[in-house]
Amino acid sequence: MAAPDHWHPLVSSRELRRKPVAVRLHGRALVLFRTASGAVGALDDICPHRRSKLSTGTVVGERLRCQYHAWTFDACGTGESPGTPKMTACAASYDTREAFNYVWVKPRAAPAAFPAFDLDGYTRIGELRHRLPAPLELVVDNFTEIEHTTINHKTFGHDLGGIASVTVRTEATGDVASVYTSGPTKRINWLKRVFLGARSGFHFHSHAHTYFSPVYTRFDHFWATPDGAREGLVRWRLYLFYVPVDAGTTDVISFMYAKSRWPGAALGWTFIGPIYMRETDIEIGRDTALLGGIADKSTSLEGMKLSRFDKILGLTREGIDRVYRGAPG
Repeated sequence: MAAPDHWHPLVSSRELRRKPVAVRLHGRALVLFRTASGAVGALDDICPHRRSKLSTGTVVGERLRCQYHAWTFDACGTGESPGTPKMTACAASYDTREAFNYVWVKPRAAPAAFPAFDLDGYTRIGELRHRLPAPLELVVDNFTEIEHTTINHKTFGHDLGGIASVTVRTEATGDVASVYTSGPTKRINWLKRVFLGARSGFHFHSHAHTYFSPVYTRFDHFWATPDGAREGLVRWRLYLFYVPVDAGTTDVISFMYAKSRWPGAALGWTFIGPIYMRETDIEIGRDTALLGGIADKSTSLEGMKLSRFDKILGLTREGIDRVYRGAPG
C-alpha cells in the first residue's frame, strides 16, 4: 500500500537516536535512522539485496548497514555492497523533516506543503502519541464530535445535564471543516476554576478546525461567557495529527500548547504543563477504550441515526476523500 502524498509525524525526535526505528504508515513498513552528523533518513524497511529488514541493522557513520550481508544505504537510499563493490542498489527513500520535536516523513515526489502551526503567544506543553484501534475516519469522528465528552471525559467538555442547550455550528470553507460548540461546562473543582479564570456562568467553548493535508485538527478550548465576549485566563491549543498505521489502526500525535494572562505564566507552565499532559494522556486513553468498543468499524455513515452534533462527520469524510486520498471531486 503506497504512503499518501502528505507529511506525517511518525516518531518523536528523542526516540530517534543511535538505533534505527521501525514504523508503519498506511500498512507500509518504513525504517527511520539518524546518521552520525544528525541527519535523518527514511527508507522502505526492506533491503533490496535479500529482503532483510533494514530496521534490524546498525547506523555506521552516515549510512544504515543491513544486518544480513552488511550492505549500506545513505539517507537517499543509495546502496553499496562490501562483497561486490561494483554492484549498487537503491532502497526507496522519503523526504524527512524535524519540527515541533517530531520527525516527519513524506514521499519524495509529493508536492505537499508542510502543515502550518499558529502558535503566536502560546507556550509549548509537550507531545504525546497514542495508538487507537480504529480506521482513520472513525478516529477523526471521535475527536471532532463533542457530544461524547459528557460522560466519557472528566476534565473537559460539556455537562450532561446541559447538553441539550449546547449550541453547535459547523462549516466548511476551502479545505477546512470546522465545528464550534458552546454550552454548560463540566463541573470543575474550585482550584482549577481559579487557575482557568472560569467564573460562575461561564460556558465551555470548543473550536475545532480539521485540515486534510495531512489529516489533523486544531482545537481551541477555553472558558468564557456564553457569547465568548469575556474569556477566562487560560486558553488551550491542541493539534491532533491522525496517522494511519494500517486499515484498522490509527496513531494520534498530540502537540499541546497553552496561553495564559496570568503574571509569570511562562514559569507556571513548568509546574502546570506536566499535569495537563497527564490529564490529556488519560483522556485520550478513554477515547482509545471507546473506539475499541465500537461494534461495527465500517467507515460508512449509511444507516446511522445522526444528530446535530454529527454534521461534522460528513464534512470530514468529504475532505478525507477529496484532499487526503485524492478521490475525484
